[in-house]
Amino acid sequence: MTSSAVRFNDLLGHVVRSDPVLAQGDSSYSLAFSALRAGEFDRARDYGTVTVQEASEAYELYASWLRQIPDVLSVDGTISDDTAPDLDAGWQQYRRDIAAFGDACQNLDAEAARRLLGEARSTWQHHHDRACDTICSLFDLAAATRGEAFVGELWDQLLRPMYERAAAVYDPEKTPWPKATERLLLDIFEATRGHLTGPHRDGSFTVAEDDDRWVITFAPCGSGGRTYEQELGSRSVTTERHDWAWNTTGVCLYCAHCCQLQQRAPIARLGFPLRVVNPPVQGQGTAVCTWTIYKNPARVPDEAYTSVGFRPPARR
Repeated sequence: MTSSAVRFNDLLGHVVRSDPVLAQGDSSYSLAFSALRAGEFDRARDYGTVTVQEASEAYELYASWLRQIPDVLSVDGTISDDTAPDLDAGWQQYRRDIAAFGDACQNLDAEAARRLLGEARSTWQHHHDRACDTICSLFDLAAATRGEAFVGELWDQLLRPMYERAAAVYDPEKTPWPKATERLLLDIFEATRGHLTGPHRDGSFTVAEDDDRWVITFAPCGSGGRTYEQELGSRSVTTERHDWAWNTTGVCLYCAHCCQLQQRAPIARLGFPLRVVNPPVQGQGTAVCTWTIYKNPARVPDEAYTSVGFRPPARR
C-alpha cells in the first residue's frame, strides 16, 4: 500500500514527493520520523524510501567524477588511481539500511524503523561527504598544477553531457515554460535533499514564491556550501575573476560548477539561464546560497547574464 506522500511524475519519470511546493524544503527524513511518531507507517515508509531517489543523482555524479577527474589530471602524473574513496560500498550499505527500514515499517516496528533510518542517513552523509571532500581536493590540485583558469575547462569536460541534456529537455520549442519551471523545481528539490542540505544535514531548505519567481535558499547546501563552514585554508577559492565563477573572487572551486551548469551553458544554448545562483563567497561570514527560478525567462535580470560573461538579450 502506498500513502499520499509520493506520486509518479511524468516529467521526471519517477516517484516524487506529493507535498505542495512551499513544503518541499522539509526534510524527507524529518517527515518520516514524524510519521513514525504518529503511527503512520505507510507514510513513514514512503518518505524514508524516497530518499534513495533523492540521493541517486549525487551518488551517480560523484562516482563518475571520482573516476574522470583523476584520469584528466594523471596525464601529468599528478595523482594515483587510489584517490577515490569507496563510495560504492557506502551507497550499497545505505540502500540496504533503507530496505530494512521499509521492512520495519511493513512490520509496524517503529523502534527498529527509527534506528535503521537514522543509520541510513548517517551512512549516506559519511560517504557523501568523503566523496565531496575528495572532489574538492582534486579541484584544489587542478588549480595548483594547471592554473586556476583550468578549473573552468575541467568543469566543462565533466558537465558537457549535462549541458546537452538540459538544452534538449528545456528547449522552449519542445517544453512550455510552465512545465519547464515545474521540472526545474522538482529536480532541484530532490537533488538538494539528496545532498543533505541544511544545518542538521537532513536535506532541509527554504522555498519562497514571489509574483515572478521561485526562490530556494540553502543554509548551507550540503556539498559546496558545506565547505565554507570548514577550515577554508585547505579549500581553494577563486583568486581571480572568471566568467565560470560569476566573475567573483572567493568562490569555492566546487561551487563554480553551478555557474556553468545553471547559467553559462543554458545561456549559450538556449539564450537564457535555467536558474540564477547567488553563491556564498569567502569572507562574507555566511554559507547561504540562493537559487532563483523565474516564471518567465524574459524577467531574468541583466546582471544574471553580465556576471557570467554574456551580453543580456534585447528586451521585448
